[in-house]
Amino acid sequence: MKNIFLIIILSLILFSCGEKEEAEEETNKELEGTWLTSCVVDSGYSHLYKIVVTGTNAVEIDEVHSDTSCATDAWKWEYSYNSLIIGDGVTFSDGTKGHYFTSKIESMKHTPQTSAVANAYNSASSCGYNDWAINTEKDLIGHTCGSSTYYTKNTTGRGLYNLVGNNLYFGGFNTTGSYPSAVDTSIKFVKQ
Repeated sequence: MKNIFLIIILSLILFSCGEKEEAEEETNKELEGTWLTSCVVDSGYSHLYKIVVTGTNAVEIDEVHSDTSCATDAWKWEYSYNSLIIGDGVTFSDGTKGHYFTSKIESMKHTPQTSAVANAYNSASSCGYNDWAINTEKDLIGHTCGSSTYYTKNTTGRGLYNLVGNNLYFGGFNTTGSYPSAVDTSIKFVKQ
């Protein structure tokens, strides 16, 4: 009789764990795929943002342009994340839904896309390098570049997203303190 009771308890525990894993997988699936923005203008530059989510991995690309119409390449950032975990749900003041999430940053690759940018980086020994080359990336994870020190590998960040139909909005990526309290509605990612 004792063994039957133990088997029932273990079955219930395993069943509830399986339900939790399935729920997490379903939540991650709502983010899976490719998300793009239209041209975003900021301080005389323009940006095209792209996020690709596959399972618990994500890649974020920021293509920076030296004009305000996303026509002239300048440089590019590519951030890779792993261990994406979707957390508690959030209801925003307008009634739309979202979730908190955590992930770990794996790499921060930077690529000059013009010879002028590469030459300027080399002249300044930017990030400790003087061998920058056009369309050649360098992983700056953990580097100090000027007054900025970038995240070290596997730094965990906390974020927030709001999903409205095929439109996705993000809060920041906080590596200290609490989750973001709001999302940036000026940058809209559209599912492709």
